[in-house]
Amino acid sequence: MDFGKLNNWLQVSANIGIVLGLVLVGVQLKQNSDLVKIQLLYEESRRTVDLELQVVGERGAEVWAKSIEEPENLTLEEVRIMEALIWSFIETQRGTYRLAQLGLIEEQDWKSRVEAEVSFWFGNGYGAAWWRNYAVGNKGTGNPAMPQALTDAIDARMKTLGRSTREYIMGPQEFLSSPQSDQ
Repeated sequence: MDFGKLNNWLQVSANIGIVLGLVLVGVQLKQNSDLVKIQLLYEESRRTVDLELQVVGERGAEVWAKSIEEPENLTLEEVRIMEALIWSFIETQRGTYRLAQLGLIEEQDWKSRVEAEVSFWFGNGYGAAWWRNYAVGNKGTGNPAMPQALTDAIDARMKTLGRSTREYIMGPQEFLSSPQSDQ
């Protein structure tokens, strides 16, 4: 038996094993880095939403309803509460978009959320006006807080809104009061 050849093959095998081990370590480091990035993005988003929800306090639903029924009569305090509510919605949209950019969810997931949720938040006079004001101030600025693809998707959805927020919210009441409802 030629121990020299066997020794050479063992060294080559050991070197291949070391290289494969290093590749695996590199892959694990990349995965850990991605997980840390995701965690930091979530924490950033959560802090923003938590801060905004502190502003909302206990009057969120009342102010939100008033913004639909009589948006022109909101006080400055109520406008700030609405800003906090809507900004929390925008932050969740942005978070979903960023998850897709990291490859953790499908591209269609954030687009589906835009399709489903924009009509609820912006399908009323105040919400639509808020978005127009925000979009005008941020168009073409390259604002990293609001990626252009997300802004474009919201703009596109705004052009196709069907039912208003009020119609959506009051739908169950209208269904229950109709003669053909099953009670």
